[in-house]
Amino acid sequence: MPALAEPTPSLQWIINSPARHIEIMDIGAMVEGEERYRSLVNQGIASVTGFEPNPAEYEKLSNRVGPYSYHAVCLGDGNAATLHVTRYPGCTSLLEPDPSVIDAFSGISASSPGGNFTVVEKVPMETTRLDDVEGCAAPDLIKLDIQGAELLVLENGPKTVSGALVIEVEVEFVPLYKGQPLFGDIQTFLRSKGFELHKFIDISGRCFRPLTRENPQAAMSQLLWADAVFVRSAFALDLLSDDELLKSAIILHDVYRSYDLVHRLLQESDKRTGNKTTEDYAAFLGSDSVPPPIYMTQRDHG
Repeated sequence: MPALAEPTPSLQWIINSPARHIEIMDIGAMVEGEERYRSLVNQGIASVTGFEPNPAEYEKLSNRVGPYSYHAVCLGDGNAATLHVTRYPGCTSLLEPDPSVIDAFSGISASSPGGNFTVVEKVPMETTRLDDVEGCAAPDLIKLDIQGAELLVLENGPKTVSGALVIEVEVEFVPLYKGQPLFGDIQTFLRSKGFELHKFIDISGRCFRPLTRENPQAAMSQLLWADAVFVRSAFALDLLSDDELLKSAIILHDVYRSYDLVHRLLQESDKRTGNKTTEDYAAFLGSDSVPPPIYMTQRDHG
């Protein structure tokens, strides 16, 4: 979940809105650069609850200073499981990497000693259902990046999931892990909970071997994974409270630059309150200081 290179003026500053606090839940919280949601933390309007079962990565996170609370909890279905620790920590998963799929592509491997997906250790784990975790604030934004186990966690956290406003999930389009649910499975589940697919960002793919590109991590045609952003009640805004409307708008503006949907949310808010935040936002969108929207961006690492 890399951060955006160009900062976006905060929505609360643009519309001169009273501060609203955003609760973020980061499932698979290993740090790979600056988090996309960091701007909310930097403004002092967000707290982060993170989960990271990899002991080495949890140790790094536990030393962070700020509004962070990390748990060395392995989320799942409440049963015993095995954590497959890979050479590149970001490929670690409760599911076993599938060399028959992964090794078909240039730039990645699950069987060579230097392969990102090559398993170097298997660690027995006791998993906990998301809805059974105690003491966590109800999240407004949920981010999941746990290499194929996303649906398992979502299905075992229906109460937590249903209260969120925006969910970012890493999804795969081919089964890189054995028995892995794919994008369509996750979309079907989240639709059943009232969420609509909003956009794909950080889309990645690779070339089928033996072909490759000058950049071996670049795709030629095959999509492999992306971050999918889902939003609640995009077509039924009456289901959102006044506070949820503005929290959704803050997340979608500051984190995802979804200017058109933010404008729609502010219109609904103004209709209820008589405020004129939409006019202020339209003035911002017409200025020279608007960073480009994020749509179908590409990511090469992984």
